[in-house]
Amino acid sequence: MKILIAGNIVNHGYYLVKLLRDLGIQADLLLQKNPKENDDPKKFDKDLKEYPEWIKFWDNSNRNWKFQVIKTMRKYDLIQASTELPMFAMMSFKPFISFTTGSDLIELAHEKNIKGFLLRQAYKKSKVVVFPGLYMYSSIRKLKIKNAIFLPLLWDYEKFSPKNQKITQQDKMNIFHPTRHDWKVKGNDKLMRAYVRLALQRNDVHLITIDHGIDAGKSFKILKNGNIEGRYTILPRRLTQNELQEYYQKIDVVADYFFLGSFGLIGQEAMACEKPLINYIDVELFKKFYGEIPPILNAGTEEQIFDAMKKLADDKSLRKKIGVESRKWLMKHHDVRKILKKYVRLYECVTNKIKFEKISDALGQI
Repeated sequence: MKILIAGNIVNHGYYLVKLLRDLGIQADLLLQKNPKENDDPKKFDKDLKEYPEWIKFWDNSNRNWKFQVIKTMRKYDLIQASTELPMFAMMSFKPFISFTTGSDLIELAHEKNIKGFLLRQAYKKSKVVVFPGLYMYSSIRKLKIKNAIFLPLLWDYEKFSPKNQKITQQDKMNIFHPTRHDWKVKGNDKLMRAYVRLALQRNDVHLITIDHGIDAGKSFKILKNGNIEGRYTILPRRLTQNELQEYYQKIDVVADYFFLGSFGLIGQEAMACEKPLINYIDVELFKKFYGEIPPILNAGTEEQIFDAMKKLADDKSLRKKIGVESRKWLMKHHDVRKILKKYVRLYECVTNKIKFEKISDALGQI
């Protein structure tokens, strides 16, 4: 079985291929030449000096790059494609799995243009559509994708762990919000307004956020007009995974999404590092897919976010307690070995032409 993992958003593809190859599975990674900093394996793996032979590239500067991608895909028995690459996997006429990463499913696939149409067609033609985040479930239903399976995100929870804590400012509670500013999707405006209210009441809190996203300017305007100078820090750009890992060790609380009803990768990394997470989740959705809800501070409105931050600022021991419980919950439901077994079983089922209904049952037995 020769597998191609096409796409490497925040190095998830790289991490997955390494695990598969450790099991003796012939898996390669396909990504764009000169990748963005956040998608570059060399920026993620500090021990990686040169790209290994199993990393394949396409050259975006070549006008025929789309044909190059399809030609590469045709060399494999199975393709797992993410972002826009399921469209090319569909055109390769090889068996393929679509792995959704977020905006591809919840934004692009809904667009009324040729890209949106082709992506929707690719999802329908996929042997399986894997969605790793519950915030994607509403799009799965809206697009009437019948061949979808939820697999919790496979990620490196040894890299993201509490073993290198470096908190120095014990007199302040540092709130970390490294999330893209997109009010419609993330609900960042609620956090900004709630934080201004909190910072006006007390001087023992500090917000750290990033200059990234279409609504970043509007978010910063709320902070700047709030008369809370010195109570927040704006980092100049989106952070790499290694930079995020370093910040998780220095801060006290992570605030992520307040609209979609589930946490994303940042939320999971925070929990893995034993940081209390403030995030809105759909309780019924978590009961449906996990059987229980995570020990986070569930907040979806400005008032709830304010109350959650105040509660944590008032009680350092509570922050510690929630952080420890969060990692335990994550390790229970996102166990790397168990999820990897499910991926391998999935690949075996698809290459053996097992019907979708039976694939779901096979994964449920692991």
